[in-house]
Amino acid sequence: MPDDEKLIDEKWKRYPQTILEFAPPDRLRIDLRRPLGAPERAILASLGLDRPFAVLTAENPMGENAEDEPTPEQEAETERRNAARRTELDAQLRKSGAEFQPCDGVAADGEYREHGVAVILPRDQAVMLARRFGQLAIFWFDGRAFMLVGAVARKPPEKLPRR
Repeated sequence: MPDDEKLIDEKWKRYPQTILEFAPPDRLRIDLRRPLGAPERAILASLGLDRPFAVLTAENPMGENAEDEPTPEQEAETERRNAARRTELDAQLRKSGAEFQPCDGVAADGEYREHGVAVILPRDQAVMLARRFGQLAIFWFDGRAFMLVGAVARKPPEKLPRR
């Protein structure tokens, strides 16, 4: 297996460990390692997310710099690039008229966060948008459960939580 495929496989295995935090952070946290319950569904509905939607980010294409120990200068440069990507994603979504709201993906240990959005889009459009921003995958909510869906990573969809 080529090194880039190994790297994609390693990153793919980590996605189902994500906690989704809907803004403001105290409003709703969904642990993708656990089945979605009635309380979470009710809060999603109150947020207007009781229908299919995607969670995606424009940050860290191909998982760049996610595991590295960057210097302060590298970290500042990565944050500048990520801020520009977030601004571009926001502008594109506003221009399209898509409904969206902040939703971050956070590592279970809290050590890593990617700022993203929950967006009402057809799944194929969400995947195309994620590819445009160099993202390996998106989280997809089909109205009942979350799935991990490949974007740049050409992997079959995977229902969450993993069994």
